[in-house]
Amino acid sequence: MTVNEGGSLRLYKKALRYAESDPEVFLSTARRAAESILLDIAMQEAVGSKPTLESLLTVLAAKGLVPPKVVLAVRTIQNYGNYGSHAQQNSDEEISSEDIRPCLNALTQLAVWYGRTSKALAEDEARQGLTDIPGTTCTTRLADSTLIVVKALLLGCGFEQLLSRRNHRLVQVQLPWSDHLVRDVSRRLLDLAIYNERRVHRLLEAEESVRDQVVPLGRVGYSMGGRNFYLLAARAGRWGNMTAQEFLADPAGAQIAVPKLSDMFDNILAAFSTDEAGLRNMGVSILDVPHHLGLELFHLNRDVLAVGGQNLRMHARDNDGYFELLNSEMLPPQAQETLRSAAANVLIANRAWLADMGAEPADLHRELMRRFHDLGAEKSRFEELVHDLVTHASFPQESSLAGRERLVRHVLFESYRLGEAC
Repeated sequence: MTVNEGGSLRLYKKALRYAESDPEVFLSTARRAAESILLDIAMQEAVGSKPTLESLLTVLAAKGLVPPKVVLAVRTIQNYGNYGSHAQQNSDEEISSEDIRPCLNALTQLAVWYGRTSKALAEDEARQGLTDIPGTTCTTRLADSTLIVVKALLLGCGFEQLLSRRNHRLVQVQLPWSDHLVRDVSRRLLDLAIYNERRVHRLLEAEESVRDQVVPLGRVGYSMGGRNFYLLAARAGRWGNMTAQEFLADPAGAQIAVPKLSDMFDNILAAFSTDEAGLRNMGVSILDVPHHLGLELFHLNRDVLAVGGQNLRMHARDNDGYFELLNSEMLPPQAQETLRSAAANVLIANRAWLADMGAEPADLHRELMRRFHDLGAEKSRFEELVHDLVTHASFPQESSLAGRERLVRHVLFESYRLGEAC
């Protein structure tokens, strides 16, 4: 995340909160959010411009850094911002939540594009950083993560201690949860990574370079014990009064928001026991959204259904306005078993790195997992892990410290049976 990116997303989410309660404030905040987003893109691309919405848009559009559809969205936000200022000067002119709907749609379009763009830039920067780290036999490059399920393993398995005993310096690089992790290990940009087991095996079968260079060391657990699938709905939306059985019998018209290039999308296919074409035949459409979008999805469209990580799930459980229309436990046994097997994660290593280490895959895996599972009997280490996860994992910005700790403890228990149920 860049210096300005966090502020841009905070302004976006702040604007959404005003969309219903105070449309005039929404319009002014939306304009500020758009300006902040464009400023961040200009900073990332080292483009000089006056820090005004008009100047930023003109310069970035001229350089081809903002696509025409997004330019149109920003112009819409700009025009509505001007309209809001005019309305404030004429106190008898009221603006309703319906009046601002086009601006709300435009702002969300801008935020979705920005999320994808900034994520791609951040990933490119991290990957470039990998190439700058000398690939010596004394350095081990491990894929880092802010996902609680993965970060718990990275902190609890004792990678640093294990490698230091072998005179290796550990370098951790944070990269998104995607198939690129496996390919980076095959190219030895990374030496070690944790990733979804099913996707790893799919790449081993499909790509010769992966098959030649990537070695699965062993399974490291199941996300949420294999019960990590859910379909979130707003109680005030279209699906608010529907049961899981009714929805499965007739899901026509459903719009499901999910990061499409992820195992979350695979879980949707498993839940419906079909493929993408089958979803279309059922009348279900997929909205490809970036990972950072949370409950604000429902500000744009109360009828949307959302699939995300465990952070979004637990954030929704603290809000009576949302419920799980569908989850793993509501599905037929065969679908549950498919989802459980798809929830397994595996530790992978580069073959040349293993040779440098002079270690057997099974021995490395056994040593790491023994230290991780010892957490169950070492209360001080377990509490230290909880504290570190609360500090370093990713959470919704609105979540409280107590809520973050509750989420961490819940994920640790459900995924690894560490600690106690909460």
